[in-house]
Amino acid sequence: MIALTVTELTTSALAELDHPENTAALPLWKEKLLRFANEAVVDLTETFRPWRRDPLPLQNGVLDLSALPYTVGKVLGTERGGMRIPFCYGADTTMLRLPGVPDGPVTVVYRYLPKPLVEDSDEPELPAACDPLIVLYMVGRFSMTNDAQGQSHASAALSVYETRKRRLKLDFDEPTDYRFLNCW
Repeated sequence: MIALTVTELTTSALAELDHPENTAALPLWKEKLLRFANEAVVDLTETFRPWRRDPLPLQNGVLDLSALPYTVGKVLGTERGGMRIPFCYGADTTMLRLPGVPDGPVTVVYRYLPKPLVEDSDEPELPAACDPLIVLYMVGRFSMTNDAQGQSHASAALSVYETRKRRLKLDFDEPTDYRFLNCW
């Protein structure tokens, strides 16, 4: 599945809302729909708690988390060669200390915070399976600002959004949720 850009998300939402999809109509609705798309990204991030594994060089027992490709929400673990390595935070939250570990590459497992959507070519930093949910949220929130019929449409769209979000959550668990780690 290919991730959608802001323009594609906005066009999809306008199509669902039966609004004109031509390029002249996009600027009229873009700001409001972009705000709703960012609300959806925040909501999905809080629900799915997306995580990644990225290597970092360990130098003098310290990992610089600011060198990771995404903003760190929480470090879940550090590994080398498939073995977990204990860590502690350094002087600030952008540094991890791994005492007694020789220098070299270390894999950091962490929850990340997606960047807000700003430009037309931006793609949500969430799995592409979340894109239809973002469109549903945009449609629901946009419909809330309309008349009674729009309110009914908003309720239905947001209900479907919540149902699909719960269903999709099963696919996005953290890496350590269902296993025991015996350090002895």
